[in-house]
Amino acid sequence: MSEGTSKPAGQGIRLIVSWVLVAALLGYGVIQTVITAAKLFTH
Repeated sequence: MSEGTSKPAGQGIRLIVSWVLVAALLGYGVIQTVITAAKLFTH
């Protein structure tokens, strides 16, 4: 996969999109965990 600097323009966009998806999923999981923990500790 060593193409040097001649990589297609869509590759960087795909990389950014995939990282944004990963970050969104991780953030969603963290938020759900915090909400569940808050419910457990407040009851």
